[in-house]
Amino acid sequence: MNTPPKNLPRFLPTLTEVVRPGEAVASEEGTVPPQQTAASRMPAAEELVERVMQRLAPTLETKLRAVVTSLVQEQISALEPYLWQEVDQALRQTVATAVAQELDALARR
Repeated sequence: MNTPPKNLPRFLPTLTEVVRPGEAVASEEGTVPPQQTAASRMPAAEELVERVMQRLAPTLETKLRAVVTSLVQEQISALEPYLWQEVDQALRQTVATAVAQELDALARR
């Protein structure tokens, strides 16, 4: 038979609450369970993000404008030869049509 030891502590700790993995229980020191801590921090975290975004907005806007301007300039530079070719072709066709009409008008006289 098993006999209990004679030197038992005066107070034995006993489990009074069920604790599941990932949960914490408030202790006597007044700590807050993680779920409450995370929930209570959410507004503060959102406020922090909002303040950071407000601080960064002018800088981000300036950088975004610079990047967009640069990209637009690159695209215009890439399109420039094509645009000049199209303008040249349209101009030559218009001049050729006008000259042909004038020659036709002179021939009828």
